[in-house]
Amino acid sequence: MALSNPIVDEQWKTWKLAYGKSYLSVEEDLVRREVWLENLEAIAAHNARENSTYEMAMNEFGDLTPAEFVQLYTDATMYEMANYTDEAFSDIELEELEEVNKVKHIPKVMDWRQMGYVRDVKNQGSCLSCYAFAAVGAVEGQLAKQKKQYVDLSTQNIIDCSSEFKNYGCNGGLPYRAFKYMKKYGIESDQSYPYQAKQNDQCSFSSAKSVVTIKGFQRCKNIDEKSLAALVAGVGPVSVLVYSSLNSWRFYKSGIFDDADCNNKRVDHAVVLIGYVNVPSSSYWIIKNSWGTSWGEKGYMRIIKGKNMCSINYCASFPKI
Repeated sequence: MALSNPIVDEQWKTWKLAYGKSYLSVEEDLVRREVWLENLEAIAAHNARENSTYEMAMNEFGDLTPAEFVQLYTDATMYEMANYTDEAFSDIELEELEEVNKVKHIPKVMDWRQMGYVRDVKNQGSCLSCYAFAAVGAVEGQLAKQKKQYVDLSTQNIIDCSSEFKNYGCNGGLPYRAFKYMKKYGIESDQSYPYQAKQNDQCSFSSAKSVVTIKGFQRCKNIDEKSLAALVAGVGPVSVLVYSSLNSWRFYKSGIFDDADCNNKRVDHAVVLIGYVNVPSSSYWIIKNSWGTSWGEKGYMRIIKGKNMCSINYCASFPKI
């Protein structure tokens, strides 16, 4: 990179200060600085491309190698889990859904943030709890839409308590399994059961503090994009699975994400699909992530429609309250 060492050193110090980074030894600091610099150079190389539809930027993940990031922030078992056949559960075809059938004319633009149905972006930290955030985000949307209740629900409740349904705390899970838990037991608010980014030894759920017990849920797999848009328009925010193990995703900052390497037909991360735009000049999905507001467009990503980008069509699920 065409920067003198003093300038790079100052950037490194500024980045560490911004994200509260410190290391146990001078040697580790040097190793992390080298990783950070390699990532910074890759970001600059991408942003220099004239034909790219999105920009990348340095963020809190900058001192991690690709392998370390994948291990800490993505769930390599999610694809296999999503293909697991539950004895008491089967997927439903979208054409069977009342929520899709009632949408006779799919709106060109849908963004549930504009209606106040999307709560603030959270940061899961290095706990593999994306499934809990994706599930809770969908339930929060339904509470706001149907009950006019605007409340942050407890992801920690799901992490600590849903192992009965084959979720694994900070080691991964699936949104629809979190829905199973909320159907049987309910869920507390984030205020009464706050997030800790770790799995506690015991579940501390109190039914007396439960905000909502959902009535049911649906899961749909391998969806065509027109039907997925109808689902978002008819239902509200829904949980979807995506592939996120690329540097382009890790350092996404703004624009419409379109990376040919993100079409590998696997999934390793769960997010909330909160809307879309489908007009002649632009066509994209809007997703809410759980990596904090310094990632992406204040925690959100626009991802190109029409290509099943990052396997976004693979598996959608949503609650019924």
